[in-house]
Amino acid sequence: MPRFQTIFGPALLCVLALFAGIAHAQWAPMNSVTNLQQQPDGVLFIMQTGTLKLQVCTDSIIRVRYSATATFSDRPDYVITKTSWPETKWTMQSTGDGVTLTTSRLAVTVTRKDGGITYRDLDGKQLFQEATRKLTPVKVNGEDTYRAESFINIYGSREALYGLGQHQAGVWNYRGESVDISQDNTNIAVPLLLSSQGYGVYWNNDSRSRFNNRFANYMYITSEVADNIDYYFFYGPEFDRIIAAYRELTGQAPMFGKWTYGFWQCKNRYKSQEEILGVARKYRELHIPADNIVQDWFWWNHKGEHVFNKNYPDPKGMIDQLHAQNFHLMISVWPFFEPGSSVYEDMDKRGWFVDKFKFAKPPYHTDGMAVYDATNPEARKYYWQLMDKALFNIGVDAWWLDTTEPETEGQEENILLHHKIAAGSGDRYVNIFPLMTTGAVYDGQRSSSDKKRVFILSRSAFAGDQRYGVTAWSGDINSDFFSFRRQIPAGLNFALSGIPYWTTDIGGFVSGDPDDPAYRELFIRWFQYGTFNPILRVHGTRKTDQNELWSYGPDAQKILVSFDRLRYRMLPYTYSLAWKTTSESYTPMRPLVMDFRSDVRAQNIGDQFMYGPVFLVNPVTEPDATTRRLYLPQSKWYDFWTGSPIAGGRTVDANAPLDRLPLYIRAGSILPLGPDEEWSTEKPADPIELRIYPGANGDFTLYEDENDNYNYEKGAYATISFHWDDAKQALTIGDRQGQFPGMLESRTFRVVFVGENHGAGIDPDEHADKTVQYSGKQTVAVP
Repeated sequence: MPRFQTIFGPALLCVLALFAGIAHAQWAPMNSVTNLQQQPDGVLFIMQTGTLKLQVCTDSIIRVRYSATATFSDRPDYVITKTSWPETKWTMQSTGDGVTLTTSRLAVTVTRKDGGITYRDLDGKQLFQEATRKLTPVKVNGEDTYRAESFINIYGSREALYGLGQHQAGVWNYRGESVDISQDNTNIAVPLLLSSQGYGVYWNNDSRSRFNNRFANYMYITSEVADNIDYYFFYGPEFDRIIAAYRELTGQAPMFGKWTYGFWQCKNRYKSQEEILGVARKYRELHIPADNIVQDWFWWNHKGEHVFNKNYPDPKGMIDQLHAQNFHLMISVWPFFEPGSSVYEDMDKRGWFVDKFKFAKPPYHTDGMAVYDATNPEARKYYWQLMDKALFNIGVDAWWLDTTEPETEGQEENILLHHKIAAGSGDRYVNIFPLMTTGAVYDGQRSSSDKKRVFILSRSAFAGDQRYGVTAWSGDINSDFFSFRRQIPAGLNFALSGIPYWTTDIGGFVSGDPDDPAYRELFIRWFQYGTFNPILRVHGTRKTDQNELWSYGPDAQKILVSFDRLRYRMLPYTYSLAWKTTSESYTPMRPLVMDFRSDVRAQNIGDQFMYGPVFLVNPVTEPDATTRRLYLPQSKWYDFWTGSPIAGGRTVDANAPLDRLPLYIRAGSILPLGPDEEWSTEKPADPIELRIYPGANGDFTLYEDENDNYNYEKGAYATISFHWDDAKQALTIGDRQGQFPGMLESRTFRVVFVGENHGAGIDPDEHADKTVQYSGKQTVAVP
């Protein structure tokens, strides 16, 4: 039998492939092109059944719509913000077999006999093939609609698949997997798929959907409710270009205040004004860097009313004291409202509730507790007005929008299903609740003030949420190495879903014991990883009811504070990445496939990542580990802790004692590190230590502004470019571009050319190779 397989295997595969195509055709009759119309922005195809439109948005973006009728739906689209596109040069070639649209970067062919669409690059390489599509009439939630299905043929492809939001199965590459696009606690739905082939697909549907690739050669994209099939095809081939196209379509990510990139102190939960002030005071007394403290739930009398309970006798005074100590306050706000307040009665009278709990579990939920309809424009305005009057006006700095799926405690299906909402059928719009409620807060705060940047921490998200100042977190995860390990691919796939800001509950939400040595190890390892997340935040339920950095014993505290210090020294670097994210659609937390897309090993690594262009981060996710096996992609690298160079293109066993996270720096990197500080704006970023890692050319742009207002949108910021010429061994510091109030007119750069035991580790190097006094004009430094 093995010999038979060896001899006939290839032929048998060909036969099976042919049979698969024939078998599929039996179930889905061919839908041929009967006529076509060339239009200024694309081609309209009249099909044997229905209508197909290919719209050329840009040379790399094609929108595809299919209707079972002669017209396309004109329902409001809550995700897409760009609906008109500048004229793009393209040509059409028609033959007896098909019609090809060609741009300067892409060729798209529609086959006449069956309406299949094949996307190729200009070298003829096939990228993606939508073989068939169908709309099946169904009645959902009382509405006559369609079930949408698109069949993608990927026979023979070796591509890897990514994105689709955040999911908790521990899977990195979704090839051979099925992923539900449905909101749940710890699972975030974003219907954006990226492929190592260099393309992306945004499936423009807000209902429950599925990307089914369980048979690895076929992929079915389906949705429960649809008027049309509607998707956007993006060609990169680099992932940064695909994500930039997605954000051009759905909105750009704004800047956060500089303080948000520092350390966030949080637990479940602070129970009084006295406790929260005491924790902030101790951080300052111990000189541990921190910028934000968080008030979790049950600070209220009734959920939704926003009246502090008796344990907070002077909320404004509390916030004023926190601000005086250079702390910011984030507060938990839910989309639920409890009976017993005038707010509840008012919203109920106006018909702004989707549904109410029937059998609740006090104290977390109460009978009659209701979720508001975030698709209702008036309800959204009211929702923000409540927050504005009670919280923003007394100085609250950031919003923790919890349970934004919304939560369905004890029920599998989303609350919106089978209900009518202001936008229409809850089944049609079931996934957009987080987008609508975060949009209410973002738009509300922007209308109230331009002096404070919006920051929203949301337990769920949907496509487009990046435009609303949203950082998603991975939900109520468990406190163990198994769960920790799964957060890494979850976060990296989320990064490839177009939303750049993400974090976790460091240490897990349920639950840990800070007095347990095994848990202390987990917390340290998780904190090390979190230092290189876009947002650094601890949170969770703890047996001792303590979750501060001193809660884990003096040995752990020393390690935790050292990584906290590193986070603050990195602020010039991190804040510059934030500007790159806003201005260039960058992604700061980068799976290896973003920078090493053609490296097959990198494509399949979901537990290492780049933090910006400089750091290769290798989390330690096994207990009692003292080494970490990791892959160094092809390049020259430097060990961050020793400065020792090491060649890439191989696997290494890196030292990983408890106080060390394996970190490598790519040759050609330019790393700006600021002074030690206890909060993000304690000192001007002066002097800046510039670490140069020789071995390749490199560039970096330092960004600065006023730290926490929207004047940057009006041009109030400054940049300084750095270029390392490796052949000439010369660092060029360019002319400063721009200005803003409070800008440093002159400053010092301490340039360190990294080598063994020189320019290594967290502490500033006492022996700079060059000290440059800079006043805004170009200068050159050499070793």
